[in-house]
Amino acid sequence: MSSQRKKKQQTAAEREAEIAGAKMFGKQVSKEKARALLIVTLIACALPAVLGARLWDQIPEIVPSGLIGTDGKDDSIPRWVAVFGLPGFMCVMDLIGHGQLMLNQKRMTIPKPAVRLMGRWGFAVISVLFCSGMILEAAGGGLTLPFVTPCLLGLLLMILGGHMWDCPRTARIALRFAAAQRSDTAWNAIHRFASRIWMAAGLLVIAGVMLTATSTVYTALLVIAALAAPAVYAGRYEASHDTL
Repeated sequence: MSSQRKKKQQTAAEREAEIAGAKMFGKQVSKEKARALLIVTLIACALPAVLGARLWDQIPEIVPSGLIGTDGKDDSIPRWVAVFGLPGFMCVMDLIGHGQLMLNQKRMTIPKPAVRLMGRWGFAVISVLFCSGMILEAAGGGLTLPFVTPCLLGLLLMILGGHMWDCPRTARIALRFAAAQRSDTAWNAIHRFASRIWMAAGLLVIAGVMLTATSTVYTALLVIAALAAPAVYAGRYEASHDTL
């Protein structure tokens, strides 16, 4: 009897520690951020369909999947599945992943870091790289450095943007402009601005490469402008508040 009571007490204590850790270390996100990440990653998951629609006439009606079926032959798929079905499936999986994380948050549990990372960003990464790669292969090409580079830059911008949304002062990666150090309000405003700009720019970079299938000078200009935008905003923020 006493051992069962002790076990329950230990479980309750561990539960309290888990909840405290979730709040202290920022492993739970606000509903606003959760919705923003869901929208951004769903769009990213769907973008390879843009590439497939553009290359539709170059893709054969039956696309080799590269997977071997039980009969020993390539388990081929129809063109529409490669172009729309696989990105759509990634969207569904992304929705499920984010939904599970929201459910965990409601229960105040902390999934392992790999689970959180996969649930929030994994399916977007898989869709942008794997689905688009399969579409390019079906069209007679393949993944090239000029195609992969902007995809990776776009994904990196999105992930950094997600981090900046509620970036704490103790974070290793943060925007430590003088204006941001003035107050918590300034810190949050500047980081929230960077978050929105970088996630939007990441999507635009990926959308651009899906439309062109290569890197362009506009891609580089967009990335540079997105990275510079928070510094410009911080300067204007500091100037506007100095005049108040």
